[in-house]
Amino acid sequence: MKPGKITQTAWNRSVKRQLHTEGQDPVFHPSYEENCSGLKACREKAEDIFVWSSAAVSGDSPETAWYAAFEAAGELAARGVPAQGISLRILFPEEAQEELLEAAAEAARAACGQTGAVLTCLQGEVSCAVRSMTAFAEAAGTASGTELTGSMRPGQEIILCGCIGLEGMLRILDEAGEEPGGRFVPAFLRQAEELRSELVMPGQIVKVCGTESAGGEPLAAAVRQIGSGGILAALWEMAERSGCGMEVNMDAMTLKQETVEICEYYQLNPYQMTSAGSYLIATEHAEELLRVLEKEGVRAGRLGIARAQAARVITSKEETRYLDRPAPDSLTGWQRTRLKKQERIWPAGTGK
Repeated sequence: MKPGKITQTAWNRSVKRQLHTEGQDPVFHPSYEENCSGLKACREKAEDIFVWSSAAVSGDSPETAWYAAFEAAGELAARGVPAQGISLRILFPEEAQEELLEAAAEAARAACGQTGAVLTCLQGEVSCAVRSMTAFAEAAGTASGTELTGSMRPGQEIILCGCIGLEGMLRILDEAGEEPGGRFVPAFLRQAEELRSELVMPGQIVKVCGTESAGGEPLAAAVRQIGSGGILAALWEMAERSGCGMEVNMDAMTLKQETVEICEYYQLNPYQMTSAGSYLIATEHAEELLRVLEKEGVRAGRLGIARAQAARVITSKEETRYLDRPAPDSLTGWQRTRLKKQERIWPAGTGK
């Protein structure tokens, strides 16, 4: 298998046929595109839905724990559910020092504070099976069935919230150390690092999901956080889950100039780079939704429209092409290249 998230083909072939939900009543049926799980619990006349999500993030920076907790909370937010509790388990490579554990715990606590969740558990383990720190986060919350977002439908507009590739760019700066300083001036790097404030917070998306249009309908019909594989993967997965096609304008995909320059320096594709903290929203009330997002301080714009036909079309100036199956995440490829370079510097068994 290739590095990064397993392919849809591999999931269908080796996982799907082993997952059986007959006779059960899951909130979300298992699928390649689904990152949340849920169970219903009826008490007298009330019905609570317990929803949880997961995220796995690898990296050499303590901030890896922050991004894991942040992404897990974002997956719940995309369903309209606020994270009430977040737990983490972190695997460390053998050469890791306790200072890394302390810094990762501080980062996880900060992420929970920013997402409004309680850090319910944090466990660490040193493992010879990992070469980089890997944080597994679980976020949980409750909702009623009427609060959960659904699937995209033909005719709905697709709104992009946030800036694509921003999460990946920030994580590169966290892990690259002094290397970017050989290409960029300090002022540029400080400005790039400050762009974390541009990430869309889960609470902002939850508020949007809970807002109704003037006609009493939910403003957000379907929401997807842009995770591994970037915006191109997110569009594909959103179409797969809904069973419809789309027409989107690549020129409308918002990119920060800092992301563009960092990606050009490392020869990465920002359209295929993890972008947690940015979202796709399908809606029948685009104008109202954009006003609410603006009020929440969220950068957003029209990206395209869902179609009944299966074709997934991307336009860019005079060019028209079709969306491909998701490719490996650019950030994962960058991390893999760095690990190989380190292995050449520190042969196996010598330590760092």
